[in-house]
Amino acid sequence: MWNLFIAMIVFCHKSVESFRRELDRNPTLCKMCGLHYDPHRKNHIPPARVFSGFTKRLKSFQDEVDRMFGDLTRQLAELIPGFGKNAAGDGKYLDSAAKRPPTKSGETDDRSENDAKFSTKEYKYRGADGKDHVKKETHFGFKVHVICDVPTELPIIFSVSEANADERAEMVKLINLLAPGQRAAMDTIALDRGYDSIDMIRALKHAGIIPIIDIRDCWKDGESTKQYKNTNMIYTFDGKVFYEDNDGPHKMSYEGYDCQKKCLRYSYKGKTYKIYTSYDERVFLPIARDSKKFKRLYKARTTVERLNSRLDNDYMFEEKEIRGIQKMRLMASLSLLIMNGMAVAKARQGIKSIRSLKRAG
Repeated sequence: MWNLFIAMIVFCHKSVESFRRELDRNPTLCKMCGLHYDPHRKNHIPPARVFSGFTKRLKSFQDEVDRMFGDLTRQLAELIPGFGKNAAGDGKYLDSAAKRPPTKSGETDDRSENDAKFSTKEYKYRGADGKDHVKKETHFGFKVHVICDVPTELPIIFSVSEANADERAEMVKLINLLAPGQRAAMDTIALDRGYDSIDMIRALKHAGIIPIIDIRDCWKDGESTKQYKNTNMIYTFDGKVFYEDNDGPHKMSYEGYDCQKKCLRYSYKGKTYKIYTSYDERVFLPIARDSKKFKRLYKARTTVERLNSRLDNDYMFEEKEIRGIQKMRLMASLSLLIMNGMAVAKARQGIKSIRSLKRAG
């Protein structure tokens, strides 16, 4: 049954019945999964109720599945140099098969949805008319939170929560759950502006990880610039630094980060100035926001978006009909476990396409 469950995910079947039909016409797959195929026998394939019963049992072994995922991640770190050094994180909605909570209180069978929550996400954009618009998207279900390795686009750690859970709080939990070796190996993590907060930045710094986080304009006073201490230096909310004299503001050149003094170094007309990151922690990060290095590292955040896209398309989460947070956590765990398991096998064989489901390991 374990072989069958893994094969059902690998070969992109959205339902048990779809997979059973494939087994019925594919004797080779039956033998690979350990079934005794007999064309003259009607019941050589387990019925749907056996899959349902196995799923219920497997949900009680979630800790074992998580340990398997952790073991595969450690193997990837041994096989792939620099695995986990530069990471990216994000959350993704996993919609429940149900559209709403049960109408009758006390419904507890597998057909009812007692765990999912509603969540509304707003997208702000500027339309062709030049005006700002807001698009609202409502989900009923759950959310998977993932931290992945940037070069390989493979998951390092993840969690599953209700759809309305605080993304920043969940990301801090993931950072705290990293194994000591994973935390020590991770230099940077790229996150979108939804994670922008002082607490998030401090949590990452405390873990020894440099935050690469897009910033929101939270200045309430309407000012476009602020003065750095009692100096001629001024800065914008997104980290651009200027030197102001009688001729007006002049863009200063970024000269790097002093890790001993924990300050950014900027120069103007041959003189170097220091800006301490503790003065405004949201604006001044250990890698300056207006530097090419920050922009390059932040651009790599799209890797976690591609991982989320593979969950939708390759692992069929857009079409799976799942109810309940336990089953959603199990199916997400198995999908990410398979993702890393195939990558481990391919890395051992020297296969370069470690992310693809089309070529087996």
